[in-house]
Amino acid sequence: MAKTGDQDRDALIAQASQWLARLDAGRTTERELDAWRDADPRRAAAFAEVASAWSRLDALRTEEARPAPGINRRTWLAGGGAALAASLAAGAYLGRDVLLRDRVATGVGERRTLALPDGSSVELNTDTEVFWRFDRQKRRLWLARGEAALTIARDTLRPFELVTAQGLARLAAGQFNARLRPAGLDLVVLAGRAVIKTASGTAEAGVAGPDDVRQVLEVNARAIEVIDAPEAQVQSVQAWRRGEIVFEGQALSAAVEEYNRYLTRKLVIGDERAANLRLGGRFLTGDPDSFLQALRTTFGLRIVEDGPSRILLKSR
Repeated sequence: MAKTGDQDRDALIAQASQWLARLDAGRTTERELDAWRDADPRRAAAFAEVASAWSRLDALRTEEARPAPGINRRTWLAGGGAALAASLAAGAYLGRDVLLRDRVATGVGERRTLALPDGSSVELNTDTEVFWRFDRQKRRLWLARGEAALTIARDTLRPFELVTAQGLARLAAGQFNARLRPAGLDLVVLAGRAVIKTASGTAEAGVAGPDDVRQVLEVNARAIEVIDAPEAQVQSVQAWRRGEIVFEGQALSAAVEEYNRYLTRKLVIGDERAANLRLGGRFLTGDPDSFLQALRTTFGLRIVEDGPSRILLKSR
């Protein structure tokens, strides 16, 4: 039996798809869509998810993208989220202006800095995707996957909003780091103030001066927690922006999971003894060979070439 939360999410995805169908048919305007979407942060998140599904098929634009024979695009769009995904998979093309104005994505192991029209900037970490749209009323950026560091410029007339599948965050001028995890969202406030609204409530975190403790908004499906950011987390945020990764006593299993974010050829731990080893150090995300050499030298691990897609780490 489907859980209530799943049913609510499916309903929101269907509604978002229906709004897109109306736009595609010319039966509504972007202003009306914005009014529906802005009334509830969950709607904005659903819209971001629909847009993300579209963007993952962006490569189809380079081909002859047409609906499957006998399928009416508007009918499929009006059918909800599942119909939307099916029509997109069939190659249906929605005008870019119907969804979002601009999009940037990074591949695995890639980093990229994006300058926004208002003077703000966004640094994208490995395997990250963002969209943005600025107008006269607001500045809005969607984080569809991955991790991004945001430096927000001051604008007294237009608020800056960060949208994720977990909710909508309003960010004041300052510096922030947003990372999507399987369990939810970590929004680190390095400087400035953030207020986030989700289906489970509202929370706020702020850092007024350089000597203040940084804060983290940890968002999951059930709640929002505001905690002081551990120094290790702050160091990690600063490190990835330099192309580095820092370990401070983590188990090798956790370290490998983190390093694999940057690798197309994944590291796999071959036994429990190796998984429980603890390590520290600073490594380059683009130089896994140095990391492997450190494991070999420090722990005597065997590094086994196990095909084109993975490297096996085993105790001797």
